[in-house]
Amino acid sequence: MKDINTTLLTAVGALACLLTLASPAKLAASDLKDPTAETLDRCLNDAANGSTAGQTGCEATASDDYDRRMNAAYTTLMHKLPAEAAQQLRLSQRAWIAFRDAEAKARDALYETRQGTMYVPMQASDATNVIRDRTLLLEGYVRVMAIDE
Repeated sequence: MKDINTTLLTAVGALACLLTLASPAKLAASDLKDPTAETLDRCLNDAANGSTAGQTGCEATASDDYDRRMNAAYTTLMHKLPAEAAQQLRLSQRAWIAFRDAEAKARDALYETRQGTMYVPMQASDATNVIRDRTLLLEGYVRVMAIDE
């Protein structure tokens, strides 16, 4: 009896794992690619960008691209959302800009306590990540708005 229960539990567990892995939400999420992240990875891994300047240049390019994408997503949302929701998004974006600026000051202060060139690309990466996170969030909202279209 113990062997049958163990076998059943193992089978049920395996089935649950398969169902979780095959769920439409998981499949849809795994299909999403971040072209800026892919370009950034290629840039950072290019031997020509092995220097501190090369690495920070890659991060600056990625930050600019994320900023462009964020602004495009924001604009799309502002056109699609009803007035009250658009106003809430506007307030949220203004608060995020204040956060971004305060975070930059805190990040700069932290990195000023470090010595060595290795910290320069790390600081640039942290700056990129703040913009990336907001961009991906707003792009996710655009996808939500497109569900019923």
